[in-house]
Amino acid sequence: MSRSKGPPIPRQLDCEPIPGQLPRVLHRDADLIVLDKPAGWLTHGDGRDARPDLVGWLDEPVGVHQRLDVDTTGVIAFSRSPAGAARLQGALAQRRAQKRYLAVVEGRPPGRRGVVERPVEGRPARTAWRVLREGPGITLIEARPETGRRHQIRRHLAHVGCAIRGDGRYGDPLDRRAYRALLHCAELGLDGQRFSADPPPDFARARGLGWAATRAGLDADPDTTCYRVIDGAADGHPGWVVDRYGQHLWVQQAAGATQGPLPDAQGVYLTRALKDRSRGRQAPPGLFRGAAAPEWSVVAEHGTPYVVQLGEQLSTGLFLDQRPQRAWLAQHAGGMRVLNTFAHAGGFSIAAARAGAETVSIDLSKSWLERIPLQLAPMGVDMARHDTIYGDVFDWIRRLAKRGERFDLVILDPPSTSVGTTKKRWSAAKDYPELVRLALPLVAPGGRLWTATNHRQLSPTRFAAKVSEGHGGALELERVCPPAVDFPCVGPAPVKTLVWRRE
Repeated sequence: MSRSKGPPIPRQLDCEPIPGQLPRVLHRDADLIVLDKPAGWLTHGDGRDARPDLVGWLDEPVGVHQRLDVDTTGVIAFSRSPAGAARLQGALAQRRAQKRYLAVVEGRPPGRRGVVERPVEGRPARTAWRVLREGPGITLIEARPETGRRHQIRRHLAHVGCAIRGDGRYGDPLDRRAYRALLHCAELGLDGQRFSADPPPDFARARGLGWAATRAGLDADPDTTCYRVIDGAADGHPGWVVDRYGQHLWVQQAAGATQGPLPDAQGVYLTRALKDRSRGRQAPPGLFRGAAAPEWSVVAEHGTPYVVQLGEQLSTGLFLDQRPQRAWLAQHAGGMRVLNTFAHAGGFSIAAARAGAETVSIDLSKSWLERIPLQLAPMGVDMARHDTIYGDVFDWIRRLAKRGERFDLVILDPPSTSVGTTKKRWSAAKDYPELVRLALPLVAPGGRLWTATNHRQLSPTRFAAKVSEGHGGALELERVCPPAVDFPCVGPAPVKTLVWRRE
């Protein structure tokens, strides 16, 4: 799906399943079974996609009479008998089935309510919609499709100028701003019987339920003990950022910002950020209240353990905004050979190792690299398959390329600006193409290049252009990694992560 001119279009436009999220049975009788579908699940397997599917999960013969997109959550019904099939087919064919969807859209729609009558793939299609609530940069809409065409609601809302947030297919494919297309089937009515499902936590902000409701899924996950609790202005508390690491909180308060809420915790570390941190005068966090953390704390993301250190430095060693990418590695990196550059404390390497990958981690800081074996040892992995290299990344990727080394995955996640051993200042906004050109020979045929930056002057489109300039058409954009649910966006996502594939 690449284009020779203009911004690249990702090959994969739908979300991955969230680890640990399973369907929920809403109703079961002799004729029907009704489920609450999670994001990232197919309605039924297609023999090509490795993602889980509802029919396979049910593990019983059922009839499929309607489908929900991979990204879409909510109510879906299957038949379990000929009578159930006749009931569902008749209701859908005669438009007696009443479906009510909720959608979070970008910006403001043209009015408070309306009807879109616009053909979909040459067939008549009609959707009624109305505004339920407006928020910063987003609107919560109720949509009632009167026909059942493929991607009907997504197409129709994009047509009136308010694409669904996170919809890479009918919105901006490079600026996703949500983990998935935020569309939820809230209710299905069948001949007087109604089945309903509350929207998942990623709808909480649009519904005005606040930061705590937005993180409800993470807070309830026993296998995830670290995540962002309050994300500054996006959660209504400008300059106040709160991260949870197990029983302790790690707080950043911007200069001039007022103190926001603090959830319960054994201890709180606080950094009062300077307006100008360019000269390295920023003090590390100090214990603000409660009990101090141990020297090393073990936290978890979807069951993967990580070792962090609180209070000693400006970084704990784990950047929480990349949690979805680490989760993907922990599930899919088995059998890969992974090169993790600018590795820091090795978060990507730890996740890949859990899946059974072989890893090489490079960083200019010896002290950060020393944390990687500390984290791998308790996992029981073969340490001989995990190497760390202390040195300048630019120098070492040249050396590895000269040796003919090849990797199934090369990860580039450099700081926005840095000064290496040559004392030359490097900037992602200016020099990212050079980094991609150097790394390209290390990507094996069929392998991937992950490119990431948190440089705020690089928009998603501009960043994709910089990477494309570096590889010169040798790679195809496979997917855009959208932000995690605990990092809501008012504007473009601060962290941009693009996955490229070499054929």
